[in-house]
Amino acid sequence: MKHWFISDLHIKDINERNGNTLLRFFFYLNQNPSQNKVYFLGDIFDFWLSDGNAFQKHYQYLIQQIKYFKDHGGELVYFEGNHDFHIDRFWTHRLGIPVIENEAYFQIGKLRVRCEHGDYINPDDKAYIKYREKVRRPWVEWIAHTLPGWFWKWFGETLSAKSRKKTARYTIDNTERLRTMIQAYAMKVYNSEHFDLIVTGHMHIFDDYEFTGSQHKLVRSINLGTWLELPRALCLENDKVEIINLFHFLKT
Repeated sequence: MKHWFISDLHIKDINERNGNTLLRFFFYLNQNPSQNKVYFLGDIFDFWLSDGNAFQKHYQYLIQQIKYFKDHGGELVYFEGNHDFHIDRFWTHRLGIPVIENEAYFQIGKLRVRCEHGDYINPDDKAYIKYREKVRRPWVEWIAHTLPGWFWKWFGETLSAKSRKKTARYTIDNTERLRTMIQAYAMKVYNSEHFDLIVTGHMHIFDDYEFTGSQHKLVRSINLGTWLELPRALCLENDKVEIINLFHFLKT
């Protein structure tokens, strides 16, 4: 079985590059769904909240392909990000896809893999950490499920467009410092619970780093960056880890 990890696509429409790439990716997977497992590591959509019909209608064709994948033996796990949260009412209750809010561990062949969006990688971003905690409060979730989807789609995409400009500038100006944070975070969480590989997103910086763990064992940390730069996927098969440019892969 192939295990695919993708993160930070920020899809707005299936007709733009990233949306179309994800759609073609599921066309590929649906040739043999039962031999594939996909891990969405958050911020797959530019915004998705609750189970609003506006999101379902807008991404209807993509959802059909994901549902086909799931119904024909494919596996998918969805980690919430900061652009897609309180989403289990649709993804779990309607499609049967588990939604994970924090980190999770998977035994894949000989490798123990830790997956998460990466919300806590940057300890200096206190405003974001406070935002994350606030939007996951029960009363916010109640509002999320109460107001109509068309409102959240408009509201969320408006905020996303503003925050993306700010984030892009900050990332460019602080690339090396943020990369150091990714690596330091991997070593920190390894010390609390061991793994062979950690896969994260959120930071919009691709980083592939190895460090020495217990008993002189090499441990690998991969941050997938963002599809706003390049549509990457991590593919894990038979204990082999490969970073794939899906834009080229799907053309072959």
